[in-house]
Amino acid sequence: MITTRILIENIIVPYDGKISGLEADATAVSSACRKVYKTLGVKCTSASIHRKSIDARKKTAVKLVYSVCADIEINNNKLSCIKDCGFKLYTEAEYSHTIGDKTLDSRPVVIGFGPAGIFCALALAEKGYAPIVFERGGNVSARVEAVEKFISTAVLDTECNIQFGAGGAGTFSDGKLTTRINDPLCSYVLSKLYELGAPEDIMTKAKPHIGTDVLRRVVENADLKIRELGGEIHYNCKAKLIGDKLFVNGNEISSGVLVLAVGHSAR
Repeated sequence: MITTRILIENIIVPYDGKISGLEADATAVSSACRKVYKTLGVKCTSASIHRKSIDARKKTAVKLVYSVCADIEINNNKLSCIKDCGFKLYTEAEYSHTIGDKTLDSRPVVIGFGPAGIFCALALAEKGYAPIVFERGGNVSARVEAVEKFISTAVLDTECNIQFGAGGAGTFSDGKLTTRINDPLCSYVLSKLYELGAPEDIMTKAKPHIGTDVLRRVVENADLKIRELGGEIHYNCKAKLIGDKLFVNGNEISSGVLVLAVGHSAR
């Protein structure tokens, strides 16, 4: 017998507005395990929600649609039956990266503190590289103040606004986390956002959504985490490349490696 992880898709739970989320989840897991036992003749040793969505195309028959991930013990010669029975073998791709073998002359520098800059700085900080981040706009609170001023007075701060500042242009979005790509790093990104304060349900919802207010807190927590790990984040710092030299607010900056995470509006 070998332990195998499978994905059981299209598990339907009718939704009448009375069943709680936890009850619906438990029903889905139970239904998936019964389906596995009925089809393969084996019991699930463990099972959990993989994805959850709502099908409301028929207003009188709203339903929750689940994918359930389960571990089963099965004979090696029966593995081929899994696909034939409509199940999928499931493997969770793990985030990994290659560590170089050259010594940095000085600390790495990241330009921009949007999504790319945040995740780059986090990865560097977690590996002990103590990155230095320069962001053109302000921190979250400064951005909120600048944006509210713009909305009420039409006075634009050209350096700290909806486009520039902590979290990048997405900080003032509605926090949707959907993407059309099917990349194993998606689950890593969601788990990292959860660690930084996003709600746990983004890990299983088919169309996860944080919301603007929570997203701001996540960005602030990312800032704190990087600093706790020895990194630095400098706001209101405009970077320019002249040849192969980096200047920030007019001062030349040296770096062991330079990452340009400048977003789509830095031109």
